[in-house]
Amino acid sequence: MIDVMMMRAEKEIGMGCCGGICSDPDGLINMEDEFSHHDEERKKLQQLYLKTLEIDPDINIQFMDPRNLLAAAAYFWQQQRRGRIPRRRALTSLLLHSTYGAVFVNGEYIASAGRYEERLLELIES
Repeated sequence: MIDVMMMRAEKEIGMGCCGGICSDPDGLINMEDEFSHHDEERKKLQQLYLKTLEIDPDINIQFMDPRNLLAAAAYFWQQQRRGRIPRRRALTSLLLHSTYGAVFVNGEYIASAGRYEERLLELIES
C-alpha cells in the first residue's frame, strides 16, 4: 500500500487567529479571503491529486494542514513503524519539511512533481 500525504492550508472561512470574532460588517476585516494567498499552492496539489488517481486510484491520499503537528507526527510515526523510513528521517521530515505544499510518499519527502510521479511508479512496480 502506498500512503501519500499532501500538506495544504485548510480553507475554513472565519477560522483565523480570532475564530472569526473580529470580522466586521463593514468589511474592514474580510475573513472570507483569509486563506486566498494559498490558492495557487492548492491548485498545484489538486493537479498532483488528479495525476495520482490516473496512476493508481487505490493509493491512499491524505490532506493535512501543516499547523496540525500532532496528526503529522502520527503519520510519520506510522511510516516509521511500518519500516518505510528511519526514525531520524521521520523526525527531520516532521520538523523541517512539514510546510505548505509539501508532499510525502510513504514518509519520504518529495521535492518536485517529476520526482513524485517517478517515485509512485517505482513503488507500484515493486
